Amino acid sequence: MKIIDIEVYIVGYRKTDNDEWETSGATYGNLIDAQAVMNKLSKETKQQLKKLFKFGRAIPVE
Repeated sequence: MKIIDIEVYIVGYRKTDNDEWETSGATYGNLIDAQAVMNKLSKETKQQLKKLFKFGRAIPVE
């Protein structure tokens, strides 16, 4: 069985430093798409803090 590593990006946001990080649940396969969503979120909500999370996962290839 072969395995391919895939990077997944998730945009997180919170209102204050004391709040927990929240996400929409959407994942993005490349950095450019994730940054575009984060920039759009920045324009819509000025008060919230944003962060881009990067996760790696392996999936089997048949």
